Amino acid sequence: MAKVKPFIIGTRNAGEFLHAGAKVLSNGGSAIDAVEASTKLVEANPKDDSVGYGGVPNLLGKVELDASIMDGKTLKTGAVGAVKSYMHVISIARMVMEKTPHVMLVGNGAELFAKSMGFKKQNLLTKESKAAYQSFLTKYANLPKEGEKPWYVNYDVDFGLRGWYDKLTDKQHGTVNIMAIDKNSDICSGVSTSGTAFKFPGRLGDSPIIGAGNYCDNRFGAAACTGRGELAIRLSLARTILSYMENGMTVREACARGMKDINELGEKGGMNCLAMDNKGNTMSASTSRENTHWYMDVDSKAAEQRKGIYIPE
Repeated sequence: MAKVKPFIIGTRNAGEFLHAGAKVLSNGGSAIDAVEASTKLVEANPKDDSVGYGGVPNLLGKVELDASIMDGKTLKTGAVGAVKSYMHVISIARMVMEKTPHVMLVGNGAELFAKSMGFKKQNLLTKESKAAYQSFLTKYANLPKEGEKPWYVNYDVDFGLRGWYDKLTDKQHGTVNIMAIDKNSDICSGVSTSGTAFKFPGRLGDSPIIGAGNYCDNRFGAAACTGRGELAIRLSLARTILSYMENGMTVREACARGMKDINELGEKGGMNCLAMDNKGNTMSASTSRENTHWYMDVDSKAAEQRKGIYIPE
């Protein structure tokens, strides 16, 4: 099989940041370095309210971040979940992959690890994310009178949380997916997110779960997901899409089949996927909207927007 020109792809909120990864690849760098470089720029972008700095907070007003990264050559992975006060969770996940015998660290343990690796704590709330949380409280939270249970207890017990999830739109659950192939034909995929808006503290979606929200294998390609993560977890969706490719489907057919699988669950909440094969073909798909993704190779002057496919119910 002929070697593929090194390239990097990402979901819609990554388009303007792929240049960092493309530069890494054009300088002969690894797919892992390229994915990390572009993802970090998305994490640092305060205008993106679903990833990193400025991410919409959880039910109690705290920003919790999740991330995962996978090496398609070795199938080694690293993931972190429910991380507070550290912005570049993609880099922390990479350290888990490269510096520990573990695959995933969460909560206080992930934060302790980040501190031990020299990452610096910072406030992840922006003026906009604070305002979004206050708006949520005003609209949905019946604040208790003195002596009553905290509002979030009744909110959960009375299925207010489930009702909120059922109202979710694409704007309230977002993730950045980035994947690359380098000069050695090695593949890497990375995912970073602040998770579902106003989620219950400690909730993990598909993003930090290898096989659900992220998977890659040099022999076949890579796949990652964004949307209502609980649905991707139930189907091990990223690994399933890769399995479809392994068993003869094109990347387009595999993405379409994965979205059909989501539709067959009959649940509320949309799902999107991004995928590539090891021959250089790319595709994205969605159950809820017309879909696009972004592409840059080592000769690109700017990111190219590519059309995906819409698989409605």
